[in-house]
Amino acid sequence: MAGTLGPIEHGTLRGYRQHRHRKVAIADGDPCGCRAVYNADQRERAAVAAPRSAHEWNRGLTGERPVIPSRPTGRACPTEGCGEAGTVTGGRPGWIYARVAGSREPGRWWCSGACSAYGIALAELRPTVDGGDL
Repeated sequence: MAGTLGPIEHGTLRGYRQHRHRKVAIADGDPCGCRAVYNADQRERAAVAAPRSAHEWNRGLTGERPVIPSRPTGRACPTEGCGEAGTVTGGRPGWIYARVAGSREPGRWWCSGACSAYGIALAELRPTVDGGDL
């Protein structure tokens, strides 16, 4: 039966489908070009199917995620006042107050969830001498 199928048409979308149907793996690096053709076809289909708002929002790069720069957390955070000790009533809207019972670190205000996670982890590593509540 394998002799009647003929060779795989490499470098075409049909060739990619032949690989899949015949369960013939495409080698690493895609030397035959079948995977590259398939990926290009998928990008074209996504661009056609994307709503107009997706084209406007992402400048036509449908199917691609925008790169979001990472933000430093904790002591390296550039936000003024992030990590300052304070009371529950002294916070700013949207900020997170974190205090860990049994820690020698006081409760602090954090500008974001990532910074507060850093603060909580730091407070957990610094228990009081007796281990009791502050």
